[in-house]
Amino acid sequence: MNNQETENPQNTTENPTESVDTQTTGSDSAAGQEKIHACVDVRLPLSKLQEAMRVAHQENPKNPDPDSEDDLSKAAVETAKKWKPGRTLRVRFLGGHPAVKQKVVQYAKQWEQHCSIRFDFNDAPDAEIRVAFLAGEGSWSYLGTDNLSIPQNEPTMNFGWLTPDSDESEYERVVVHEFGHALGLIHEHQNPGGNIPWNKPVVYNYYQGPPNNWTKADVDNNLFKRYEKKKTQYSTFDSSSIMLYPIPAQFVTDPKFAVGSNTQLSDTDKSFIGSIYP
Repeated sequence: MNNQETENPQNTTENPTESVDTQTTGSDSAAGQEKIHACVDVRLPLSKLQEAMRVAHQENPKNPDPDSEDDLSKAAVETAKKWKPGRTLRVRFLGGHPAVKQKVVQYAKQWEQHCSIRFDFNDAPDAEIRVAFLAGEGSWSYLGTDNLSIPQNEPTMNFGWLTPDSDESEYERVVVHEFGHALGLIHEHQNPGGNIPWNKPVVYNYYQGPPNNWTKADVDNNLFKRYEKKKTQYSTFDSSSIMLYPIPAQFVTDPKFAVGSNTQLSDTDKSFIGSIYP
C-alpha cells in the first residue's frame, strides 16, 4: 500500500482524457480474461508543480516546503500530496444520473470508516473534488492535494462508464479506487517493496494493443517503474489492495504474483489509510 509522498517522475500527463481507466467487455487472448481496466494517474503539467508544492504545504505543513528546497527543479517533481488529517473534502457533481451519483456517494464513504478524512457531497461551487461522468473518457482522478491546483470549472475525477445498470462490484471497484487516488494513494504495483517478476514481452504485447494502445514507454512508466523507497511512504506489497491492477498469470514469471480484479478494500488498505490520516 502506498501514499503518494512524491510526484511520480515517470508520467506527467497534462490531459486527463489521455490517461484513463478503460473498460471493455469480452474475452482477451493474451490475458485469458476480460480486458483489463488500465487506470493511469493524471498529472499536473510541469508548469504547475512548484505552485502545487506551495499549496500542498499550506494544506498540510508535513508536506515539503518548496521555499526550503535547495533544488527546486528536482523538488518540483517530488510534491507530497497529503491532505491535512481530519479534513472535510467537499465534493461537487458535474452532471450525472441520480442513481449513479447515489452509488458514488455510497462507495466513496467507505474510506471514512478507516481514516479521519470526510467527504461532504454538498455540490459547493468551490468544492475540492469535482466529479464528472464523461462517457468514453475513462475513469481517473488527480492525486491528493493536486486537486487544489485544478480550475474550479474543471473536473478532478471522472467516471466514464458507470451507469444505473452497472454491477455493484464494478461500482465498488472503480469508485473506491478513484477516491483512493483523491486521498493521495498511488497504484500498488508501483510499491517499492513489490518486486513483481514481470514477463515483460507479454505485458508489452498486451498493453500496446486495444483498448489501451500504449507505447512501450507508457508500459514502462505505468507498470514497471517503481517509486523510490526514500521518497514514498509505503507498507509491504499488498496483493489484495483496491489500488492494484489485475495481474494475470501470463504477466509474471512466478505465478504466486498473479492477482485477479480486487473489488474491495483490503485489511492493509484500511490500516494504511488510517496511519496516513489518523
